[in-house]
Parts: sequence; C-alpha cells; structure tokens
Amino acid sequence: MCSGAKRCHYCEDSVADEVEHFRPKSLYPELTFVWTNYLLVCGRCNSSKGARFSVVAGRKLADVTRTHSTGIEPPALIGKPGLIDPRRENPLTYLLLDLVDTFVFLPNPELSGLEYDRARYTIDLLPLNQEFLLAARREAYTAYRARLAEYRALRDQGAEAGALRIRVEAIQSSGHPTVWHEMQRWHLAIPELNSLFTDVPEALGWR
Repeated sequence: MCSGAKRCHYCEDSVADEVEHFRPKSLYPELTFVWTNYLLVCGRCNSSKGARFSVVAGRKLADVTRTHSTGIEPPALIGKPGLIDPRRENPLTYLLLDLVDTFVFLPNPELSGLEYDRARYTIDLLPLNQEFLLAARREAYTAYRARLAEYRALRDQGAEAGALRIRVEAIQSSGHPTVWHEMQRWHLAIPELNSLFTDVPEALGWR
C-alpha cells in the first residue's frame, strides 16, 4: 500500500504507521471498515488531513467537513472527492514536481476548472510543500541521478548482469519514488537528465 520502505502514501517521506480513512468515517460511517477506503500514512499527514474533506458540487468544490457540534451523519453533498485519491487516480495526472529549482508540487498547468482546483486542494490540505519535504525531494533527486550515473559507468565497464541488477533494484526501491517518475517524465527538458537517459534509455522503463 505504500512507497519504498513503508513510507507514507501521501508525503512519501515519513514512516507509514497509521491507517487513514480517505473518506472520513465521521462523514461516511458506512466506509469505516471498507478496505479500499484505507491508506497507510504517517501521523503528520493523518493529522493534517484529519476529517477535513470536500466534494465536487456543480462547478466548484464544497467543504463538507463535519464540525464538532454536528452529529455523525452523511454529508449534505455527496460527490467526487476534492482530494485526489491515490488508490484510484494517478496523482501525476494532476500534479507536477519542479525538478529544476524549488522541488515544490504544482497543479499541472494543462488542467483547468475543477481538476485544477482539486490539484491545488490536495497540495494545500496535506500539505505537500513543507520545507522538510522540499529538502528530502532535492536529496532524492541527487541520489537517483548518482545511482543512474553509477549504473551507466558500471555497464560501460562491462559489469556482470547481477551487479547491474542490484543498481536497478536500488533505484526501484528508493524513497520518494515520485521524484524518479518525474525525472523520467521531464528528462527531455533538463539537460543533465537528458544526457543520462539518452545514454541509459532502458531506465525510462524502470518502475
């Protein structure tokens, strides 16, 4: 259910040690024990999201968060969630990661209207752009780049298949896998990555 070595399904950085109800059980008590409503996350993300939730209502997002004075009951509005659901949707359809400078998540500029609003809502709710996460993504980028360069050097030196496989598996099991996927997606726009992936085109298929 989580990325890397038991990492949070939302931020990918902290240890995943809590079960999160994607649709809050205070709003959707019938989903309390439904497996597909569970995510394995860290305490920070779980606390940040809590029971906060919004749904698509017409052409906008409507906050349906239950207040403390409200009884446990279904929300007045029921619809598609405002929060991107990583179990049913690919977050990278909605988000992009700035690999050149800031390492912040941004809404995909190709989106508009509700889909753009959902991307922004997800970034802000969790929140995904705290300073320690930016530093962690920057470090992950450097590590992925170094491992890919090491693979290239060993391959060019005629290393055995087993030694190369170890390097591939190290990349595939590393933390912040979204950084790697974004490196694959945007390699043509970043000269240092374009050079690496041109030399190691097979890396574009490593998942």
